[in-house]
Amino acid sequence: MAMRKLKKYVPTRFLAKGSKYDKTAADYAVNFIQALCHTKGTWAGKPFELIDWQEQIIRDLFWNLKAERLQAVQYRLC
Repeated sequence: MAMRKLKKYVPTRFLAKGSKYDKTAADYAVNFIQALCHTKGTWAGKPFELIDWQEQIIRDLFWNLKAERLQAVQYRLC
């Protein structure tokens, strides 16, 4: 069975007015998660691989940052 990967990101229709998408932060979050490895069980030592709907949710989180709050959130993430 082939892994379902997100081919093209399409934003959710439930966007807050004035929200802004931070592609750099979204890419960082997705890459960070995929750099982590499972620690126990059958998958121990293997990296996390997000499938399409999981990556969609992560990327949608970075759409709902309102422009005036974006700087504060970025500061806290660093």
